[in-house]
Amino acid sequence: MMAPASVLLVALVLSGVRGYFETWGLSGTRPTQPTCVDIPRNMSLCHGIGYNKMRLPNLLDHDTMAEVSHQASSWVALNNIRCHPDTQLFLCSLFSPVCLDRPIYPCRSLCEKVKQGCEGRMTMYGYPWPEMFNCSKFPEDNDMCITPQSNYDPNSEERCLACNPVETYENILDNFCRADFALKTKIRRARKMMLKCKKPKVLKSSSELSKQLPHPVLFLEQSDTCCEEKMRNSREVYLIMGHSHGDAKLVPTFVMPWGKNSKPFRKAVRMFKKLNCSDPKLVSHSVIGDALGGSSGNTAGSTNGRGNANATGRRKRGRTKGRRKKTLKPMSASPP
Repeated sequence: MMAPASVLLVALVLSGVRGYFETWGLSGTRPTQPTCVDIPRNMSLCHGIGYNKMRLPNLLDHDTMAEVSHQASSWVALNNIRCHPDTQLFLCSLFSPVCLDRPIYPCRSLCEKVKQGCEGRMTMYGYPWPEMFNCSKFPEDNDMCITPQSNYDPNSEERCLACNPVETYENILDNFCRADFALKTKIRRARKMMLKCKKPKVLKSSSELSKQLPHPVLFLEQSDTCCEEKMRNSREVYLIMGHSHGDAKLVPTFVMPWGKNSKPFRKAVRMFKKLNCSDPKLVSHSVIGDALGGSSGNTAGSTNGRGNANATGRRKRGRTKGRRKKTLKPMSASPP
């Protein structure tokens, strides 16, 4: 990933536009002058992004680091889904703007590209694109602002995204819920844009696919030719998820080696059996809500099919109380 600090500094040098930010509403409206503060380590959304100090108040009117960290934590999950390569750049330009004399905003084109890539995924989980990210408010590209840095084109034929997924808990669950099928399998043969599976274990299916998945043949998209090269003669076990096209072809969209030693991978796989992907609210708590500060302990309980956010803990306490009652009954039956 490029260094955002370098991008911002170049933008500052090349542009002479000053009046725009006077009308933006952030210049000269604060009772105190902006200060430079360190980006804290616990601000995982932006820590390590390429610069160490940020401007406070930030560009979203957050006055304290406690407020910044709390609000930024809500967007870690969206960044981890990787709906667009510039998601972190866009979010951090607002939550933790680089510390310069004047604020540098994201360009409208950067906002629009991230929105194009992420709005649909957010809507799927019941989260609308927020007004604070209204792209019409951001400056045009000919002003001093941060432009898109990735060459991401969802229609490009040179993506090979299926075999290069990001290994985050949120991304794995997001793909699982959007997939028509999911398999744990080895590859018997990878040839002519086809993958023949060996000893597949079906993790997700439907009645329409029940006959195909015991002996599946997967058809790669033209943009995923690298998958054939990577999996040819491979002895690894893979997690493969994908879609069924109208012609009954099984097309993989997510191919990842089975990550026995990966904590995010293991955590996501454990959720497969618990997750009801037909319930958007439940999924949003598992995929998005689980990454919010302090909520990870409740998520697994909320998806166990009992609607009880902490059912596991309460069931354990219930069994303990039950055992105590059994041992105390003879004593309570005796006169004092």
